[in-house]
Amino acid sequence: MHPAFALTRTRLTETRSEFEAFLQANTERLVPLEENQEASAAWLRAVSRASGIEGVYTGMENVLREVLNLVDGGVFGKSESFHAQLLAQAAQKTDQRSEVIDRELYEKLDELRSFRHRERTSYRHVLKEELVNKNLELLKKAFSLFETQIVTFIEAWERRPTDKDDAKSSHKP
Repeated sequence: MHPAFALTRTRLTETRSEFEAFLQANTERLVPLEENQEASAAWLRAVSRASGIEGVYTGMENVLREVLNLVDGGVFGKSESFHAQLLAQAAQKTDQRSEVIDRELYEKLDELRSFRHRERTSYRHVLKEELVNKNLELLKKAFSLFETQIVTFIEAWERRPTDKDDAKSSHKP
């Protein structure tokens, strides 16, 4: 394991833990509330799920930021479009690396980014439970893809030859 990716792996593990805790809380606490159709129960479900989605997605962004800091030297986006640029940069192949995430995952994450923006900037009472539930299902699909693609990228990066390795191999006795 490359030591540079130690923090990335820690963040990925923490995000996985948050994702699992969120899903458990959803199953044990929020799903049983679906029988209750009162406005207060619907509000509690929508707000709790939206907050969980926001937290897990933010963790995913932090992992991507860490990867891009290591392999690209940073995220090259302006502050007003930083989050969109982060995803676009991760989905773009460069001369130095393959894409970190594929197009399918990019599109899912971009939808979640848009939802998070709405969740953060809207009044809680305007969150529609149907939209929140749609994004919960999207998060479930995106997270497994995300985890697989990040681990695959890191492992490939760790296996790549370095200039130091090339210099050693060209000096055979």
